[in-house]
Amino acid sequence: MNSTLEKISAEDWHYKQKSINISKSFMNQIVLNFFIVEGYRDAAIEFSKEAGIPLSNQELDQMIERIEIKKNILDGDIDSALEKVNKKNNNLILFKLKTQKLIELIKKDQIDQAVKYAQTEIIPLLPNQPHLIEEIEQAIALIAFSDIKKSPMNHLVQNSQRIKVASEINQHLYQDSMGNDQSKLRTLMKLLLWAQEILKSEIQYPRLLEISKGQFSKEE
Repeated sequence: MNSTLEKISAEDWHYKQKSINISKSFMNQIVLNFFIVEGYRDAAIEFSKEAGIPLSNQELDQMIERIEIKKNILDGDIDSALEKVNKKNNNLILFKLKTQKLIELIKKDQIDQAVKYAQTEIIPLLPNQPHLIEEIEQAIALIAFSDIKKSPMNHLVQNSQRIKVASEINQHLYQDSMGNDQSKLRTLMKLLLWAQEILKSEIQYPRLLEISKGQFSKEE
C-alpha cells in the first residue's frame, strides 16, 4: 500500500461510522425486502408484524410459488420446477433449469437420455443466449468421465450446485416494480465492496474483509 496516502486510524474510522444516522424504519425495510426476495415467507410475515410494515396478499402468493420451485430444485425434482416456470416463457430460466436437468440425468448415469435431452431441449435455446454456451459445454463434458466425481467439473454434481441454481432461479423469478431482481441488501453489499476498492487508492483505512463477521483489516 502507498505509504504517502492519508491514514485514518481504526478508532477514528469506527467513530465516524457510528456518527452516521440510519433510521430504524430504513433498516426494517431492508431486512423485510431480503426475506421477501429470498423467499423466507414465514420470517417475512412475522417481521412485517413486528416492524409494522404491511405485506400484500400478492407478495405472499408470489413467494409461495418461488419457495416451491426452490424446494423442487434442491430436491433434484427439476421436472416439477419446469412445470411451474414453463408458462413464464423465460428462456434464461428454462436454460438454467434444463441444464440442471441434464446434470441430474448424468448423475444417474442415464447418458443416452442426457445426450438426447441436450440436443432437443437445451441446444435450441442457445441461438439467443450465446454467452451460455460455456455453461452447457461444462455440463456436457461430464459425460466424458466414467467417474464424474474425478472430473474437473465435479462441482456441478455437488449439492452446492443445486443451491446455486435454486438461488439464481429465485432471483430471476423475483422482480420488483423497479425491475430489480436482487434484494436491496445484496445490492448494498456489492456497492460497499465497490466503494472500498475505489477508496483504498485514496486513503489508508480499516477495510471490511468479512461482511458476515464484521471483520476489518488490521492497521498497517
